[in-house]
Amino acid sequence: MAHLTPTLHTGHALHDTAYAKAVRDVAGSVTDNTFVAGESWPTVWVRDAAYAIDLGAGLLHPSVAAASLRGVVGTGSVWPQDRAAHFGGWPRLTDSIVGAVGAWACYTATGDLDFLRWSHDVTRTTLARAEREVLDGGLFLGCASFMESNSAYPPRFAFRGRAVGATTALSTNVLYHRAYTLAARAARLLGEDPDPFETRATTLGKAIDDRLWRPDRGHYAYYEDDRPSDRWEGLGNALAALWHVADDDQAASIFRTVRPTRNGLPCLWPPYPLWTSRLLRDEYFYHNGMVWPFVQGYWAWAAASRGAAAVFATELTTLATLAARATTYHEFYHPDTARPGGSARQLWSAAGYLAMVHHGLLGISFDEEIHFQPVVPPGFTSVRLSNLPHRAMTLDLRITGTGTITRLDLDGTPRPEFSIPAGLTGRHRVDITLARPGTGTVV
Repeated sequence: MAHLTPTLHTGHALHDTAYAKAVRDVAGSVTDNTFVAGESWPTVWVRDAAYAIDLGAGLLHPSVAAASLRGVVGTGSVWPQDRAAHFGGWPRLTDSIVGAVGAWACYTATGDLDFLRWSHDVTRTTLARAEREVLDGGLFLGCASFMESNSAYPPRFAFRGRAVGATTALSTNVLYHRAYTLAARAARLLGEDPDPFETRATTLGKAIDDRLWRPDRGHYAYYEDDRPSDRWEGLGNALAALWHVADDDQAASIFRTVRPTRNGLPCLWPPYPLWTSRLLRDEYFYHNGMVWPFVQGYWAWAAASRGAAAVFATELTTLATLAARATTYHEFYHPDTARPGGSARQLWSAAGYLAMVHHGLLGISFDEEIHFQPVVPPGFTSVRLSNLPHRAMTLDLRITGTGTITRLDLDGTPRPEFSIPAGLTGRHRVDITLARPGTGTVV
């Protein structure tokens, strides 16, 4: 099948241009059939690739996604740990399990059971290593995912990797919970017993709630040292809501109490006073309350999936507005000035906007059936996405109206369950009608 470029038409140039730029940036990040992290990071990082694949890069370039993940493992048996200048690698950083998240997205995009078999073995071995080496009896030790610079922690932790590695961070533990959940799903598909993975997911979810949920604040704490941190992290709360570590009441509370800046959801809040953008090197401020688009992507996806439509709509427009500030998506943006920072053409930043469109605006969820639950903000009367690839098919999607889905047609034939088979081949058209609840009127 010839490769076609997905194209978005919403009637809003801001969003259509942001989507086209995201598609272009992701394609521009392919080097030697693998995903590199960005213009200033021309190498493959486990974390950057896995998050980006999950957010949408794997959907558009499934063979590149598979090659990237196989390449980082090589002849090894575990998802390798990225290294960072301030805190080093394993076991101070322990978020390599994010490879399981990228691998599952790669499987859903391809349906390749051989890849699933290989990646499941890698994930199972990685989980076993973590259980032996970094499990404190309830939570996994290690730095928060991707937040591996001094600027992400209080000054007492500066250059003290061992001390940071002894903390238990929300995002990293939510990643492990997700890995157990996905390992159970993979085991079931491969004819194995999913129960051990499901049991561990349940146990870990309870530990996350017991030790990191802050009922007085209505969200999860950033990390636990001797006590829970007085700050929150954007990624961890977003992933907890998206992946149902948080129950319905907790998710609703998160969307009430975790407040984005005027330029989007920050990576942590409130900032630490010492680490500011007045310092000359990015790593001395870029994890201190900066806005990272891939975090925004997960936040918006989570909001759409949990019915927080206003939160989703705000972040969708905020990231599109940030994207318009430069010719490519950047690594991060300043929460007050919206000034782009870090690397240009950052892979996971572009993928963050893809996730907002695919999983939020269009409401697509990929499994053995492709389900649709669009979240279309007021002011969008028609949304069209052409040339969306998935496995052996190409989809042309059109959504009319706003509100709740009332009708879905596949090639002109109604589908009462609002889903289509994932195993279709060739080109297909999906027409979705939304209406105000209780009126039946398309708006």
